[in-house]
Amino acid sequence: MKTRFAFLIFVLNLMSFGSLKAQKSQFLVCGDTKLLLVDYQKSTEEKASIIWEWDASQAADLSEEQKRRFRTLDDCKAVNNGKQILVSSSSSAIALLDSKTRKVEFVANVPNAHSIELLPHNRIIAAASTNDKGNKIMVFDLDNPDQVLFEDSLYSAHGVVWVKEQKLLYALGYDVLRAYSFPNPNELKLEKTWKIPGEGGHDLFLSNDRKKFFMTEHHGAWTFNLKSGEFKKIKDFPQAENIKSVGDNGSGQFIYTVPEESWWTFHVSFHQPEKKIPFPDMKVYKARWYK
Repeated sequence: MKTRFAFLIFVLNLMSFGSLKAQKSQFLVCGDTKLLLVDYQKSTEEKASIIWEWDASQAADLSEEQKRRFRTLDDCKAVNNGKQILVSSSSSAIALLDSKTRKVEFVANVPNAHSIELLPHNRIIAAASTNDKGNKIMVFDLDNPDQVLFEDSLYSAHGVVWVKEQKLLYALGYDVLRAYSFPNPNELKLEKTWKIPGEGGHDLFLSNDRKKFFMTEHHGAWTFNLKSGEFKKIKDFPQAENIKSVGDNGSGQFIYTVPEESWWTFHVSFHQPEKKIPFPDMKVYKARWYK
């Protein structure tokens, strides 16, 4: 009996490990009108192994006007243990998708949207970058996309991340990083501001261990320690100009994107270990591990 029980535990652990490994070997890619889920293990440096594709231009649950606003996807984040995916578009919109069905569950207009994040109290926040009606962060109710509940000016807003352990919202602008508390469902309160090293703050993403941010600006990639508030260059990382996205997984492998032409690339790059996966028919902007 004990032998059977031990064997059952072994099988369950093996299945759990296999599921975890499979999930962490997948990554999201966004650019143009497309969002892709890609299998890292099955992809080679000659061809990407695409699990599924969502194309905003073909989405039956988007109006023609909404489709035009999703011509240039520029961020994608898995949320709620991968059950949903947030996307933003510099053509001025944000959306929340169901990962399994790829159905659009929320969509709102945001001028030159560059980042999105879920907040408590059924709220969603977006970073509106340089635009006559942008340069701010905007909070919406997930049940009412037509009304902005709160906004605060932030020049060249490019990143928003909620850190649940601190109950703080971090927002990245052109040369500053801000921390906001969330005292009630319809208000953010500015608590602290840091001057970032460099200018042109671009990507802000929480590390896998949730102890720091990865932050990019015009000239390189940095970490920001959430406890000390200290910026440091990412150790042993292949620095470059205008890195569009960077993140890590549980094994410490980095995923990142660096422009090859103008603001886009045709590859997703990996570091420790190295790998470069091609997307020749797509202007890739960002890539994220799928968690």
